[in-house]
Amino acid sequence: MKKIMISLAIIAGVSMPAYAEKISIALSGAEDAKKNGEYVFAKAFLQHLNANGMETTVHPSNSIGKEKERFDQTAQGLLHVNFADTALMFKLAPMTKAAYLPFMYKNNAHFDDVVEKSQMISVINNDLIKHGVRFAGFPFRGGQAGVFNTLHEVTTFEDLSDIRVRAKDKLQLKLFSAWGAKATIVDWSEVANALQTGVANGYVNPPAAALLFGHTGILKYFTPMNIGPSARSVILSEDWYSALSNDKKEIVDEGLKRGLAANRLWTQKWMGAAEKMLSSKGVLITPLKDGEREKFVNASKPLWPIIVGKDNMKILEQAVR
Repeated sequence: MKKIMISLAIIAGVSMPAYAEKISIALSGAEDAKKNGEYVFAKAFLQHLNANGMETTVHPSNSIGKEKERFDQTAQGLLHVNFADTALMFKLAPMTKAAYLPFMYKNNAHFDDVVEKSQMISVINNDLIKHGVRFAGFPFRGGQAGVFNTLHEVTTFEDLSDIRVRAKDKLQLKLFSAWGAKATIVDWSEVANALQTGVANGYVNPPAAALLFGHTGILKYFTPMNIGPSARSVILSEDWYSALSNDKKEIVDEGLKRGLAANRLWTQKWMGAAEKMLSSKGVLITPLKDGEREKFVNASKPLWPIIVGKDNMKILEQAVR
């Protein structure tokens, strides 16, 4: 299909975007450097490209299509850089699921360490590049995930037993069941109504989630657990990237490094700020008691190979050790 598109473009006398002067970049979320970590990444990335003579065209969130459409445009070379939903790559590159292994990582810094030591991005690209897309990094949207709920404080493993946690899919149903909680699948668009009606009593998310989606009037308790990073993805068109000169590749690579560094610095500041904002909205923050997190780790471990695959799990375990 890609070859057909290129041939048609040549016949029509139209230059393909991979060779265009301006780099086409699609954002995700609000262009707000205070609240959106992805935009913090994008802003630093863009500044470096522009400062080094690479012109860019920026498309605001969903302005040229939703997640699946933007992914397809990137794979076809119609879009050069895309801030994307990692879940779109789960089947194509199972190692992308490593960012979502519950209780695998002690904190965000530990996650970054495992990414580097496991050469996770190279493993992902071994699967992904043949589909026309190059994976470039995991921008964070906020702090590590914890449990929000409407009922009571959660400070022990057993405290989840009477809480019905919103799950996004069948795998999360298994996970929350392993934690001893009740669970029900609810689409994110229906979460507010589910919390108000008692269909669900809480959800797993980073501290900023309730603030960004206006749920602090319903949710009254938050337990920070360091369940896992709130990660998204930056992907590149492989046709575009591979056609760049070595000098321009170096500029792009350095821009990605700067974007990641800016995102991590923002995340550190935002984590503390988000918890303060939760408290100011009346949300009680109650950490787990000593030794309780380990119970969640042990309950989650059997699901790790199921989520990411046995071969990938071996790579990650070696990096953790």
